[in-house]
Amino acid sequence: MGVVELLKEIKEKLEIMDKRLSRLEDELLGDEMTNEEIREVEEIIEACKTGKMKVYTLEEAKRELGLE
Repeated sequence: MGVVELLKEIKEKLEIMDKRLSRLEDELLGDEMTNEEIREVEEIIEACKTGKMKVYTLEEAKRELGLE
């Protein structure tokens, strides 16, 4: 395989990657949270801050679930 063919193959692969990344970016940007979802997240944060909801570290969660 010559240099020209190799460069062409690399260019094609980069174009495929670019298209995939563009689709992923479009999907992520298109998934905006609704007002209801935002309120729900705010309620969870408040419950964690006030102690109404228990917050675990990763190590605590592993231990609690018997994953250690």
